[in-house]
Amino acid sequence: MSNLLDGVRVIDLTRGVAGPTATMILGDLGAEVIQIEPPGGTILRQAYGPRYRGESFEYLTLNRNKKSVVLNLTTAEGKKVIYDLVKVSDVFIANFRAGVLERLSVGYEALAKLNPALIYCSMTGYGPSGPYSQKKGIDANISAMTGLMSLMAEPGRMPPKAQPALIDSATGLYATIAILAALFKRKETNQGQKLELSLLDSAVSLASLAIQYYLMGGGVLQNLGSRHVNIAPMGCFHTKDGYIVLGSCWPRIAHVLGADWLMDDSRFSTREGRVEHREELDEILNSLLKKENTEDWLALFDVEDITAAPINTIDKVVADPQVNHNKMIITIAHALGGEFQTVRNPLNFSASTLNYNSPSTLGQYTANVLQDILGYDEELTQTIIRQGEKQTGDGKPLL
Repeated sequence: MSNLLDGVRVIDLTRGVAGPTATMILGDLGAEVIQIEPPGGTILRQAYGPRYRGESFEYLTLNRNKKSVVLNLTTAEGKKVIYDLVKVSDVFIANFRAGVLERLSVGYEALAKLNPALIYCSMTGYGPSGPYSQKKGIDANISAMTGLMSLMAEPGRMPPKAQPALIDSATGLYATIAILAALFKRKETNQGQKLELSLLDSAVSLASLAIQYYLMGGGVLQNLGSRHVNIAPMGCFHTKDGYIVLGSCWPRIAHVLGADWLMDDSRFSTREGRVEHREELDEILNSLLKKENTEDWLALFDVEDITAAPINTIDKVVADPQVNHNKMIITIAHALGGEFQTVRNPLNFSASTLNYNSPSTLGQYTANVLQDILGYDEELTQTIIRQGEKQTGDGKPLL
């Protein structure tokens, strides 16, 4: 079986989570992803935490199926490589603060002149212009200012941030959708285009239900925690040994818990009443659910067809029988030897395959790309490799 994006070449100038998420997915789908790294490598290579063969867990998570090429983009030779790659590539993708790519002379206008069919995808924190465009935008800040943290907060407790980087991941997914749509349109027009995404816009999109609720006069939603805005009971409840999450389950839950009298209580006889008196209803259900362990309740709820789930820790997720049946944890051979486990792409195709190649070591494909794709001679190749080994005086990468 073939890959879906065979023949598509991507120039990847991304870092962090949002951009690498998009380029990893494109690589999974079969695109050739040329990962341009600064001298010293992308910051994810040095991330804190568990390592394998010297690479951080964050780097290994987001960078399979990519060919690492180290370039110093402050040099004429480094820029030449980008320009020459653009002429033979389909997609250019980068995530930097607004204006940075233009200052590096790799903005859309410059690259589109070299290849009018280029799909150019730029991701920023807040957008390419506007009052916040020059601010540093990260997942946590955006989650706070777009209302998502206020929605997830529990009454009287500090608002939490969704873990892991939900907005970064969503922006990477939106970028992938945009790139695929632009590639499809290009078949008709033979013309590329510029795609612009921001963490801010992605987060506002994620908050769209709460925003629509407000725009239609429903008021400001906040402190929902695990609860639903207009369904009760629903959300997280205490058990004897932990917690359980219930979906929409009324009135069946009252019968199963041996509390049929709740159905006759005027406070809970309508959906509006249950939402209005949510606190009282939740308190009663918590007192009943605390009488048994989570697993006991889950077994009973399965029999009664009540939607319920435990709050698993990550070790339990990895060991979960359905997760393993779906083969979500896979093993990949590392470029330096040995194997490591990782989470696969959740997409499944009946007539196409996905790629799962090892993340590259730093600069592993520099010579290959320069000579085999661009046709550079040995002298120029070695000059560019040497330039890629230089860093600024303060030890920070030149890009």
